[in-house]
Amino acid sequence: MNELTYISIFAGLLLFLGVVERIRLQRRIRKIPKRILVNGIRGKSTVTRLLMGILREEKYKVAGKTTGTMPRLFYWDQEEEIEIIRSLQGPNISEQKWVVKEVTKKKVDVLVTECMAVNPEYQATFQKRFVRSNITVITNIIEDHLDVMGPTLDQVAEAFSETIPFNGYLIMSPNPYEKYFRKKAKKRNSKVLIANPDQVTQKELDQFSYMMFPENVAIGYVLGDLWGISRRAALKGMIEAPVDPGALIVKTFGSKEEPNHFFNGFAANDATSTKNIWERIQEEYPHLRRKIIIMNCREDRVDRTLQFATEVLPHLHADQLILTGKTVRPIINAFENQKIPAGELINFENKKTEEILQHLKEMPGNAMVYGIGNIHGGGEEIAHGIEELNTYGKPQALKDFQSKSQGRTASKDNMTKRSVTAHVRN
Repeated sequence: MNELTYISIFAGLLLFLGVVERIRLQRRIRKIPKRILVNGIRGKSTVTRLLMGILREEKYKVAGKTTGTMPRLFYWDQEEEIEIIRSLQGPNISEQKWVVKEVTKKKVDVLVTECMAVNPEYQATFQKRFVRSNITVITNIIEDHLDVMGPTLDQVAEAFSETIPFNGYLIMSPNPYEKYFRKKAKKRNSKVLIANPDQVTQKELDQFSYMMFPENVAIGYVLGDLWGISRRAALKGMIEAPVDPGALIVKTFGSKEEPNHFFNGFAANDATSTKNIWERIQEEYPHLRRKIIIMNCREDRVDRTLQFATEVLPHLHADQLILTGKTVRPIINAFENQKIPAGELINFENKKTEEILQHLKEMPGNAMVYGIGNIHGGGEEIAHGIEELNTYGKPQALKDFQSKSQGRTASKDNMTKRSVTAHVRN
């Protein structure tokens, strides 16, 4: 046989194996009765965990999969989560094949999975081939990832619309594209449900151990209504849901009499979310006298540094602005040109985490410390270092949550005895 014949046989074999793999994947997907896809720009990991918590509270055999700060797979009957370690290629939507294979082994009733597709053309592929959701959730549509999803919000909305199921439901927060989504959902014979954040009270939000946004809780309530779950049970499930590693948890450190409060917003690396979190901190912690911002920069994310210099930091009135990471010059230039209303700028560019922590330990008390910019490239190390500092005077909401958590019981037979790491090949 000549070379062309060998190539043809090889190509045909690859095509055959691809078809077999696709058929096998679709069979496995059909074995999962309910599939919920959580899409959006921000809050996907948190909402995935909240919905999983609600369904676990109602005794569903539910699995959750997040792909945000730290990709995880977790089950209703296991305490430990499975950390997904990716290959050197990084995130790849084909990892969902492994997730589907694993959860079908557990014979789950429901899979709640975060959408990991960023490129618009992959949104439709992820829904049609890897999830085939009965319910799709869109958390929000804000200006982030426009370099790959945009360049306009109209294009982002169009990409998200490709994940609307056929003959199912679309749950979403109020947004300017509601009319567009309703029209697209109607073509697919799916019903649109709007999650109204105004129906969530501050008392309910205060029960979480980390900063929670009403939009996320409202989505949980809509799912509860859809499945006949009471609001009380839904809230309980959300409060006791496993917390995402990137959640905005409040940590206190310093003196017992006047502790400082650290708010880890490094993972909320878009302008809108960063400003919204800042406003929430002002509302919930008005007694904190000094305002400190830690802006962590990355040399491979200069565009984000420039955006924060022009669209974020000019709106945050801080007593002290601490710069960490690399390539901080755009922030310095804006500060020197009096575009950033900070009382003082401290440049810790290229400095070790220990030096930054030493500065924080020597600060006077009763301050809010807000970490923004980037979780990677130093932010995670700073956050972890602060968490290791002495913690005093935990917020009452955290005390209440911990008390409830300690009172919960779980079957020892169903609890995983060790952490599990899954290496996924792309």
